[in-house]
Amino acid sequence: MGAAAKVDVVDDKKLRKEKKSKDKSEKKEKKRSSDDGVSKEKKDKKKDKAKQDKLARALDAHLQADAAASAEVQEDVAEVDPEDVIKPAEELVPFALPLADDKAHKKIYKLIKKGAKLKSIHRGVKECEKAIKKCPPKTAASGEMAAPGLVIIAADISPMDVIMHFPILCEEHGVPYLYVRSRADLGVAACTKRATSVVMLKPEGKQGGNKKSDDAEMADADEKKVSAQDYLDSWKDLAKLAEKQWKAQVQPWVKGTHPLQIADREQARLNRA
Repeated sequence: MGAAAKVDVVDDKKLRKEKKSKDKSEKKEKKRSSDDGVSKEKKDKKKDKAKQDKLARALDAHLQADAAASAEVQEDVAEVDPEDVIKPAEELVPFALPLADDKAHKKIYKLIKKGAKLKSIHRGVKECEKAIKKCPPKTAASGEMAAPGLVIIAADISPMDVIMHFPILCEEHGVPYLYVRSRADLGVAACTKRATSVVMLKPEGKQGGNKKSDDAEMADADEKKVSAQDYLDSWKDLAKLAEKQWKAQVQPWVKGTHPLQIADREQARLNRA
């Protein structure tokens, strides 16, 4: 009985010792696991921060590239010639006054060809706009002055906003103007490879502007030579025609005496009654 009790005591001590050793090992394992977890979290935070910094740098670089590209596009748009975006319209613009008649069309194209040979011509929206703005502004004190140029505008323009400002600009600087029906015909007369929306003819021409090679002279043997004086005489006649047509077609609208305006007012009066 004593021996059995002694064996039980020894086994009990042995079990407690093993349990104590097991508890210690579990605590160590738990502590190690906890420590490893904290360490891993720190590493993850560093990796996440580095990743976020990398993404931020990439995003910043992308935004800068987009801004640069946008600036280049805006510069390209600013440099686009309005002539490149204009398309021929099926109908004439509603403000095409004064509009030249068929007989005047022939005179206009003939004069433009002469002006192109004498190098007394401006072509296109930008070039003509600059040339008109260089002319002195017309004032009441200036009285009757010689016209500094003659502007021919194509009426089959789309969008119409590109040429809408030319009539007012011409009137501010005392430049007579006329509308023609075809942008393509205007470009052909101006000796360009593409259609032209507006042409400005200067009164003076260069006498030597029509010099040609021997081959060209033989090819154009039947074509009359263009002199600066002939060109100036034709230019004056067409400028007078433009002013006459302006008084006949535009001035009544300005004064409010056009038949259509009178009819509209009469109709409005009847509606009120």
